[in-house]
Amino acid sequence: MNGRALPAELRIPVDAGDVRLFRLEQGILRLSPGGKFTLYFRYYHQLLRRGTRPTSTPVLSDSEMGSYVLNKGRLLLTPAKKKGAKRRPTIQATLAGDDITASYLLQSGGSQERITLAMRRDASYW
Repeated sequence: MNGRALPAELRIPVDAGDVRLFRLEQGILRLSPGGKFTLYFRYYHQLLRRGTRPTSTPVLSDSEMGSYVLNKGRLLLTPAKKKGAKRRPTIQATLAGDDITASYLLQSGGSQERITLAMRRDASYW
């Protein structure tokens, strides 16, 4: 994530010195035949008030499902709309051999941060 191996942390500034701490433990992208994808994350997240330290929090998970189009090394992931939620933006990525690099908008509360995920095919995983 952003050039760092997992687990990796981001600190996203919010208001008056507070930050949102996000720690990505795992990210998995599965591309299925027929143009369907699943993007799965395991992470920790908490709001740190100015001057406080992180505390132990439970591991969270989230996923995106949708469709994808692959054209000349460019991968376009279009998340399906989740019931009761706003449609998530399209995720643009590149595919080169066994490597996928994707740009993703991490949104948490009113703050957001663009991150880059570099993923490598792991044939032993699936």
